[in-house]
Amino acid sequence: MDPVTQSALIACIGLVAGLIGGLSGLGGSVIMLPGLAILIGYADESHVEQHTYQAAAMAVNFLVAVPAVWRHTNAGVVSKALLLRLLPPAVVCIVIGVLVSDQIQGDALITILAAVIAVMVIAGEISGRMHHKGDSSIDDNVRIRKATPAIAGTGIATGFLAGLLGIGGGVIAVTSLQVLGKIQIRQAIAASTAVMCLTAPVGAIVKMSTLDQHNQSAIDAITLVGLLGPAAVIGSLTGSWLVHKLPVKIVRPIVSLVLLVAAAKLGGLIG
Repeated sequence: MDPVTQSALIACIGLVAGLIGGLSGLGGSVIMLPGLAILIGYADESHVEQHTYQAAAMAVNFLVAVPAVWRHTNAGVVSKALLLRLLPPAVVCIVIGVLVSDQIQGDALITILAAVIAVMVIAGEISGRMHHKGDSSIDDNVRIRKATPAIAGTGIATGFLAGLLGIGGGVIAVTSLQVLGKIQIRQAIAASTAVMCLTAPVGAIVKMSTLDQHNQSAIDAITLVGLLGPAAVIGSLTGSWLVHKLPVKIVRPIVSLVLLVAAAKLGGLIG
């Protein structure tokens, strides 16, 4: 594939990732990483480029999260009490996740990614159908204080998986906060996105600093960010607008099906 065509294809992956992420709330990385793996590919069977793809995906997650957090903040749904419990374990664990990922070969990371994408899609669908609502009779601060163990556990799991696989982990975080912490959906989404504004750049910086261990270059990851990022932001903004125009009850299952097929392909279950 010639460089111009490849660059255009990468930009298209970013656009689609942002668009679907904005439409479905599943996050951009679960589109970007399979897209890069399937359409751009790898030089050999070790799939070492997966480490570069993950570094770039985390950086792009930050670019996509920032405008979303701005919208959530203006809407008054970002809870400081929730962030104080969720953010510290998430930041620590994304670093741990990145360091663990550096000990795992690229092909194994792809297999784990395929399994996690499948779990995220299923969890997101279940969560969307259950419509968990926090008890509105309980003060938010009281609810959050009672849910501190669940919130901290969510931060640990989400941060570690984000660092290990280069994903945002938003669906897992939102589902966990709703189901285990009884946090209202809007607060859970806002908190998950706000956390990503710090965990994603931290994870990306740590991952890029270790790429030389895999004979990869941080410059290549930064180049990918330059191609994916602007298109992903445009796609995310468009998707966030379209979510109010299109029948999401139809769109989201289609997106979920596409992701499950992508996960099956990554896992080697289909050719």
